[in-house]
Amino acid sequence: MKKHEIVETWIRNSIDEGGIAPGERLPSESQLCKQFGVSRNAVRQGIRTLLYEGRVETVKGVGTFCRPRKPSIPSTNIGLVEFFISSYIYPEIIHGCYNTLSKKGFDLLLNQSEYNLEHERAILMDLRKKKVGGIIIAPIYGAGDRSNALLLEEIQNEGIAIVLCDDYFPGRSFSSVVLDDHAGGEEAASHLWRKGHRKIGLFYQKDFLVKATRMKGVVDFLGKQGAPVPDAWIVGFNGQGPTSGAPAAAERFLREAKELPTAFVCGNDEDALHLIETAEKRGLCVPDDLSVVGFDNSNIAQLEKVSLTSVDHPSFLIGEKAAEIILDKIFHPEVRFVTQTVITPSLVERSSVRSLEPAAPIPPSTLLQGRTE
Repeated sequence: MKKHEIVETWIRNSIDEGGIAPGERLPSESQLCKQFGVSRNAVRQGIRTLLYEGRVETVKGVGTFCRPRKPSIPSTNIGLVEFFISSYIYPEIIHGCYNTLSKKGFDLLLNQSEYNLEHERAILMDLRKKKVGGIIIAPIYGAGDRSNALLLEEIQNEGIAIVLCDDYFPGRSFSSVVLDDHAGGEEAASHLWRKGHRKIGLFYQKDFLVKATRMKGVVDFLGKQGAPVPDAWIVGFNGQGPTSGAPAAAERFLREAKELPTAFVCGNDEDALHLIETAEKRGLCVPDDLSVVGFDNSNIAQLEKVSLTSVDHPSFLIGEKAAEIILDKIFHPEVRFVTQTVITPSLVERSSVRSLEPAAPIPPSTLLQGRTE
């Protein structure tokens, strides 16, 4: 018998005879190497065979487990709670979740909170009553710690898996999948800086942690350059979607401002569109009179008439990652783990930013240094 078959046979027999129970973690690679006097490659080859047979499964960073014969869960329904479900970036998040969960036989129950805290609470109470297998949620978290975090903690303590999608609660123990929004704000500001902009304003929803974090990234980058943002160019408002205060805020600022910045970084692409439309109504042209950078690289940014430079939001990937974590929690309830997945942002350049300074020519001496004989 080959070395990997020795390991494989022992694990298989242990599972069949009840020595390793469904959901129980297998001995570590090093323990199996020592027990059978074999190499790590032999152990891994044996485990790969058992993975293929569906007898075991791995949880990244945690270990390999005996796969439950039947999921010990009350339901194969997963509640998904997003601000909206049919517009902006949300369909792609839903698609990512569905793509992962459907392969494991799970169904999605779609819910739309409309960024309304009481509505979100009612949805969560309903999902709790239905005893869903898990909840993936883009939670509302506003100024003054306005949230349903305590309710979510209660639901999680009752055994229903919870994963926060595209946001998090500071200081609370929930697994989450998020974009590095602070780094995204820094990237947006850096792009404008490279284009020669020194007078940069902020236009964002101030009662939403994600957008506030993005703007902090902008402020921190500009602070390091010795170019702090004047208070007069920080335009904040509340609400989003149909209740967004963006149009009124844009109108008020453009009407009353004594001096305009040369560019704005916006909390997301919807906010950017409100600002652009209001500016155009007042006779300003983007990017000739005002440059604009958005966030999320949504379908709005890709419209030909907008052509908005925007920090990308990998919505499908975020949905997939959230679904993968919820499945790990469902199949391994005995492993009480909390994980934060942070995705590095990137900027997609289009034509909404004007270059104020031509790029400096490369000195001939620098070119010569790169030559080889």
